[in-house]
Amino acid sequence: MSENSPRERSSHEPDPATQEQWQQERENVLSEYGAWRLTADEDAPAADEVRTLETLLRLKAEQQASPEPGLWTEELATELLTEVVPRTVIQPREHAMDMVPTLGRFFTYLGQTGRWAADSMPPQAAPMMLSSLEFATLEAADDPSRRSFSTNILGHGLALGVDLEDDDELAGYMHWYNSLPDDERVELSDTGRLTDPTVPFDRDESLRAAREENLRSSSWPWFLPELADGDGITVSQLGTDQESQVYADNSFVAVAAGILDLVGDGSRRITATQALTRTDCSALLEATGTARTVRSMWQHPEIAGPWITLLDGGWLSLTGTRVRREPGPVPYVTRSDDPEKFVEFGHALLTATMFGRDAREADDGGFRGMPDTLAALLVACSEQGLDLHENLDSAPQGAGAQVSLEPTAAQRSIEEWQRWSNVQVDLEGLTEAGVLTRDGARYRGSAAVMAALVALIKDQETHGPGTD
Repeated sequence: MSENSPRERSSHEPDPATQEQWQQERENVLSEYGAWRLTADEDAPAADEVRTLETLLRLKAEQQASPEPGLWTEELATELLTEVVPRTVIQPREHAMDMVPTLGRFFTYLGQTGRWAADSMPPQAAPMMLSSLEFATLEAADDPSRRSFSTNILGHGLALGVDLEDDDELAGYMHWYNSLPDDERVELSDTGRLTDPTVPFDRDESLRAAREENLRSSSWPWFLPELADGDGITVSQLGTDQESQVYADNSFVAVAAGILDLVGDGSRRITATQALTRTDCSALLEATGTARTVRSMWQHPEIAGPWITLLDGGWLSLTGTRVRREPGPVPYVTRSDDPEKFVEFGHALLTATMFGRDAREADDGGFRGMPDTLAALLVACSEQGLDLHENLDSAPQGAGAQVSLEPTAAQRSIEEWQRWSNVQVDLEGLTEAGVLTRDGARYRGSAAVMAALVALIKDQETHGPGTD
């Protein structure tokens, strides 16, 4: 049983605390039901029934404003099975046939365990009501007018054997759907059926075509210069003293080290917003040569950026109104005490901020332009750096110039300009935090930043983008 997304939601949802309370109640009831079912019949398909009931109870709570698991009226059950489920749930016909018997066993469990709510229909009326619902539920499941257009489309894919939980298979099926003529797409979205498509669905061909489309969409960004193989110096090419100097010169690492020095071996007072005080922020800014008036640490990304990474990485911990220093994944050691260990700390810190921004949502300080941002950072870490304005118009100039198939800047689509804008926002955020530097309009990284990018690339190759 797979729910269509996004789900329609009731305008009468409870507040988050109450919502969480009812969710916990649903989980408890379903867990107890599974045990109750297996006690009565050790061969019962309890796991499948619990999954079905979990979906029904959640839809009942979210779309019918009825979060109590034990509250069932004839109106609630009828609307749920004949209107809500067909509109939102994608499932084979045999699963639809199982819903009423499963709900009947759940009602029996509610009655035997004293969970049948007082405002429900009389318990003795439930079996007759469910019996009358069996045909109506199947009729609703077979009626395309009861389903949304997306449920019709995805339901057809399910009937063709597409695994809707597999991203590749779903992408392949949708590529096939989008390749159909307009009238056939309309027919499929209206009826959930397409008896004689112009292009019959071929799973292997659809997977191949979807992969090719994905490669085209993730191609090298149009606004970046080509990056030659081996472009950009790495820390492995540097001596120990040079390497430690690269990390010492990075403002992000320097401020993070300053924060850890400030906290020291004891603890430090923080504000109600879990930030350093104005006095401490002023001292940090003065140490970096940018002394100015401070209202709040959160208005200074050059401090807030390292502060968040130190918390995320486990180098700092907060307790009430105090902050304490912790060992972290790689202990902080000053460059003068041990250059090699300082390099290890600096690399761990820069890697942590890259991983953190990649994992966060854009509205929470995460990257907006991935994977374009990763490509842009590789260019920024090369010898020439990156000016995002240099490659905007690739149209040929002058008489005799070769004709280019690439569109000019004026011909770019809104989506293409949005890609450019997202990367600029990401690079600007890294610059404000001190990870990158900027010379006029040219962003520059360093060997230290390149090492963190290599770690991020390797992690994405192993786990995929946006994962910890």
